[in-house]
Amino acid sequence: SMSDAKKWFDLTADVDTSKSGELIFAGGSAWSLSGRSGETAQFDGQEERNLVSFHRLKPLIGVPVFAVVTGCVANHTFALTEKGIFAWGRNENGELGLGDQVNRYNPTLVTKISNLSDPIVGGACGDKHTLLYSKLGILYTCGDNEFGQLGNGHSGNTTINISPLSIISGVRTAGAGRGFSCVADKAGSCYTFGYPKDGILGHGTEGKFLGTGNKWEYACETRPRKLEALTGVKIAQVSCGARHTIAADEHGRVYTWGFGGYGRLGHGDNKNQFLVKALEFFHNEPEKPPPNANPLFFRPKKPRRLKHVAAGSRCCYGIDEYGRLYFWGITKSSGEATMYPKPYNGLQGWNVRSVASGFSSTIVASDSLITWGPSPTSGELGYGEKGPKSSTIEKIVEDLEDAYVLKVGMGYRHSLAIVELADGGDKLVEKLPVFEPLELKDMPKREASSKKSSKKRKREEDDDEEEEDEDEDEDEEEKEEEDITKLTVKALKQRLKDHGLKISGNKPKLVARLKSHMKKKAKK
Repeated sequence: SMSDAKKWFDLTADVDTSKSGELIFAGGSAWSLSGRSGETAQFDGQEERNLVSFHRLKPLIGVPVFAVVTGCVANHTFALTEKGIFAWGRNENGELGLGDQVNRYNPTLVTKISNLSDPIVGGACGDKHTLLYSKLGILYTCGDNEFGQLGNGHSGNTTINISPLSIISGVRTAGAGRGFSCVADKAGSCYTFGYPKDGILGHGTEGKFLGTGNKWEYACETRPRKLEALTGVKIAQVSCGARHTIAADEHGRVYTWGFGGYGRLGHGDNKNQFLVKALEFFHNEPEKPPPNANPLFFRPKKPRRLKHVAAGSRCCYGIDEYGRLYFWGITKSSGEATMYPKPYNGLQGWNVRSVASGFSSTIVASDSLITWGPSPTSGELGYGEKGPKSSTIEKIVEDLEDAYVLKVGMGYRHSLAIVELADGGDKLVEKLPVFEPLELKDMPKREASSKKSSKKRKREEDDDEEEEDEDEDEDEEEKEEEDITKLTVKALKQRLKDHGLKISGNKPKLVARLKSHMKKKAKK
């Protein structure tokens, strides 16, 4: 058929690593605090620190970066360069693959996967795990494996050394969300693994069964399982939100599945899709002229296809052949949800090259670097000290006006951009401040923090906690309880104080008081 004439993707071609530039960073950079209510037991001593303007990263100055790997729920990042693979961010589960569980504040060389004869060319970061793949398609994974999201046939064991999988080969695109993973290979076959709740894996079921003590449990997939629903379709690109996945085939037709809240799957409803579902909007066939049409006046409607897809935490973005940006889902909880794909109004007339979205903010590479996102933010919009903290409409990042940005990336609360250094890009980048924080081992031991900062932080972080409000139900309550017992006495007292409760007594008393308060609140 005519619609098969145009192939956007050549699945046999190597991933293009020829274009590179300098990687710059903005946003939250206190890795043990991001997305949490104040200081939990994981607190590593680094106080809240938001870079509100884009910064150069000391170890990456003069190191051309051809790709950046992170994810909308990730607090960690990888920079892929000819000189090796650099990782930084949260590492509590070994997600940096460095062989330990110490957070890193500067890009750190992952020697095990650097200077391989078959180099790493792409990947994805979930909330606590990492997928990277090589030029030949070998998949490497590390980090938390509670649900089998590392695809190594096991679940529950954390992998702190990044390791290749022998189970799958030829990988050329990857996505990762909360506890699940998705990859597609050079033959166009698509595989998912990890946590199946809400149909996130797309196999037609959520694997629910009644476990011990009459509790619902979910049968996780611990190795890559092929999506039979896509037999005959060649998937070229995948991207994962917190709990949903979007994929594009070699012709640019689009498929979504998983958790459906706020219209993020684009099917016009809030239903969870347990099975891969074609997104009709991007499957229209080219119009045939009526038999008596005058060929001079007949303007057929063109098929709508996407060249690039990117999932945000609760939304999807797509870019078509003309550089037009499409959007559906939601970025601001209190805002209107967009239930099916629509051209993104604010950027009409802009030719968009690359897009990424985090918890609620978005970054776009076009003729300038453009960002937007509702409050609260952690500086990831990069507008600088004098600029606004948030913006619900798209705004140019003035420090980088006219910079040619090759690619963008966005983590949970941080932004990344690869800037082309030719044609004056180097001059723009040289004006930016350099970020060179101390590593934990070199940090002075700190005094007790002031009450105000932890109270203020508590308030801001609460907004993040509400993110999946209506759908996290029982799991979230269990998580809440686990977290409360992990809090330090100081943090418990602060939390009780915030709720206007008594702060006398030993730790078990404080925990019990806070738990009963939370229960009452939940009942209300």
